Amino acid sequence: MSVIEASPVEIECILSASDTYIETLTVKQIEAQPWLTEVVIKTQLLTAKNPEERRVKARCCIEREQVIELRDAVDRFLVETGAADTSAIAQDPGLDSQGGRTS
Repeated sequence: MSVIEASPVEIECILSASDTYIETLTVKQIEAQPWLTEVVIKTQLLTAKNPEERRVKARCCIEREQVIELRDAVDRFLVETGAADTSAIAQDPGLDSQGGRTS
């Protein structure tokens, strides 16, 4: 997964990509409701009639606390599946030895 665009209120990264298909994840603060974050998964079929078109696959709006819980869940998954860089755990005082958040 690589970040392809960043600003103070929006981050987009590629979840999956091939010669014919791209799936992206966007996390964006909602300006009118700054306590909410919009999470959107979009798909793009590069062989379609309009290959620039992105379609929304899923969308939800969550509060900051749930964004933190999502991050913690991904961190824990990476640790439990052995996919995490364990040096990141050593460098982050907020992570316990299992990769979970201590705070």
